[in-house]
Amino acid sequence: MIQKRYDALSRVLHWSMALIIIYATIAGYVMHLVIDSHPAIFHVLSVINMSLSTIAAGLFVVRWVWRSFRPKIKTMASGTVLDRNIAKFVHGILYSLMFFVFVTGFLMLKEPFWFFWLFKIPNIVSEPAINAYFFTLHRVSCALLAFTVVVHIAAALYHQYWMRDNIIERLLPPKGVALTFKHKKGRI
Repeated sequence: MIQKRYDALSRVLHWSMALIIIYATIAGYVMHLVIDSHPAIFHVLSVINMSLSTIAAGLFVVRWVWRSFRPKIKTMASGTVLDRNIAKFVHGILYSLMFFVFVTGFLMLKEPFWFFWLFKIPNIVSEPAINAYFFTLHRVSCALLAFTVVVHIAAALYHQYWMRDNIIERLLPPKGVALTFKHKKGRI
């Protein structure tokens, strides 16, 4: 059966990854601004960034595998074959860049890192030259991922508000599922 919207697991994975990637991108650039002037802020952002990235790496694997098994989604009526091919290409780039960001992020670490201050996760490589190489690759791949995410968001907004094909609705829960809080007069 072909569905109009993505299943619940796909939606949760999409929005979880989106929030983590947006946070990690912003935090990563802020960390470079405060590394020398505010080391305590740098440390907090770093622990949260690496902890969320560790979670996101696991979610990434689940999401990548789930792509092959999730229920099929109805093709957008407003899109041409070229539009669909461009969307597939950009999504392929997004997945590749996410993978590359995660791998280079873990390989650039010179020391073990704290997972939400609960326990330390060991670094994979302890050779400074190799860590520096992957740090450079990580910075470049983060910039490319940030650019691709902006393109992805712009395309979604274009489809939602210019093409008016309600593409964003496909990644939201059905209207009856959303929580609503109504205040009735005289009740708390």
